[in-house]
Amino acid sequence: MSNQILHIFRKDVRHHWPEIVLSLAAVVTYAWRQSAHLAAWNQVAPGDTPLSQLASVLVTVAWVLLIVRVVQGENLVGDRQFWVTRPYEWKKLLVAKLLFVLVFVNVPLFILQSFVLMAAGFPLSSHIAGLLWLQLLWVIFVILPVLTLATVTAGIGQFVLTVLGLVLCIIFAAALFGKVNAPGVSVVESLPSEIGGLILLAASVAVVLWQFARRRAAQSRTLLLGAASVFPLIAIVTPYTALIAHKYPMATPGQRLSVQLAFDPATLTSHEGGFPEKDKVHVLIPLLVSGVDDGSMVEVGGVMESIQANGGAQWNSGWHGSSMRFLANHQHANLVITLKRDFFERVKSTPVNLHLTFAMAPMQARKTERLVTRDDVFPVAGEGRCMFSPFDPDVILCSFLFKTPLLLARAKSDEITCPVRRNEIPLPSGMILYSSLGEGGGLALNPIRTNIFYHWDLDRDVDDVKARDYRSRVCPGTPLTLFSNWEDLPRYRTELKIDGIRLADYQLNDARDGMGGFGITVP
Repeated sequence: MSNQILHIFRKDVRHHWPEIVLSLAAVVTYAWRQSAHLAAWNQVAPGDTPLSQLASVLVTVAWVLLIVRVVQGENLVGDRQFWVTRPYEWKKLLVAKLLFVLVFVNVPLFILQSFVLMAAGFPLSSHIAGLLWLQLLWVIFVILPVLTLATVTAGIGQFVLTVLGLVLCIIFAAALFGKVNAPGVSVVESLPSEIGGLILLAASVAVVLWQFARRRAAQSRTLLLGAASVFPLIAIVTPYTALIAHKYPMATPGQRLSVQLAFDPATLTSHEGGFPEKDKVHVLIPLLVSGVDDGSMVEVGGVMESIQANGGAQWNSGWHGSSMRFLANHQHANLVITLKRDFFERVKSTPVNLHLTFAMAPMQARKTERLVTRDDVFPVAGEGRCMFSPFDPDVILCSFLFKTPLLLARAKSDEITCPVRRNEIPLPSGMILYSSLGEGGGLALNPIRTNIFYHWDLDRDVDDVKARDYRSRVCPGTPLTLFSNWEDLPRYRTELKIDGIRLADYQLNDARDGMGGFGITVP
């Protein structure tokens, strides 16, 4: 290694030792808090407490401060840098700064996450690849952006103002994305952010190299602004309808569908709403569900509703996201449609034709396991660990390494070992209960992810007693069937036409609490 690189590195260590000490102290504090959690919870982490979250923020802020200070030690903004009069080669200067970040950010991060992993009882040798993947995420989403902004700002004050400006831009962009076509539709919604992210990543690398090589702050800032402006531009010009048609081709006649839907003409027994929105009305469309195979799950990637009324009045929602999910044994689902009040008032009392289009994303579990829950820690889905929470016996708390897998748990009412509590209606025989953990992961300081099984859906109603009136739960000793390792099946679009429906018969009373959002609901 060049003597000049080592000289700059040692100089930075001497000048920035307070920031180094602060960041290392924050790392030690966070590690101590996490080890205390793991010891208290028998190696099933309950998630970060407020103190642990504060320690996590302190670690991140300390590292950001450290990177900004060391990069701006040889200021790259302006034309009065004293260091250019020294025999510094810009390539060696850049390598020295990167070496500093590697030694005092990346290495402590790796040691911290390795410590938490081993404290939880996981073997380090089997998870090096996962730890390196987390390192890459930190480099892309934290270290590189901070490094880039530090090269185009003249001091901490400018850096903070720039970050505040970026936060405002992100808020604006998020609001814009919510207004474009197909908000929330899986597969296509993330396209603008993915393309824009790649462009911004390339621009960030180019700016860092350009600033160290030429110190052209104005041009570098222009390049970053141009790259950032790509996000709203892509969101506006993306042909979402064409993409949805490509990703979810229309089902062909005779094709076996993963789920069959039909309109349930039965009169609603409840009009409880709970969707208070100004100048909006919500209509609940009850559906009959059938055809879902055991061990399968059909998620609705998106839905579009259109209404044709007498006299030529028309309305179309456009594509939007949905949280609906169809499971085996579930016989009913509810679709909630949001209408403008003025349109609803014009057509509510006359029969209208309702046309529903669903973008279906079916999945099949490749792994099915049968287990019996216990009072202590029990394994799930490979290296996952679960236990009943000592603070809420109805909650099953689960921990996983690096990311939470998509897990579907099924229980049978005849096998539930829970004692019947006072004023509790016992579950009838033959009922099926489902609960799930959503897939998740990504950038985090803690390599252990936590999630919970809490809400258990029932497959049907019995004797006119609503499913929500039961206390559906499982207890230690209850056998569970877990479905995991999901395989995506071919996606498709399907339609459901409902002619002659009176919307007023299905209007929800939003003044009262009730069901919320799109989703599977047992009516």
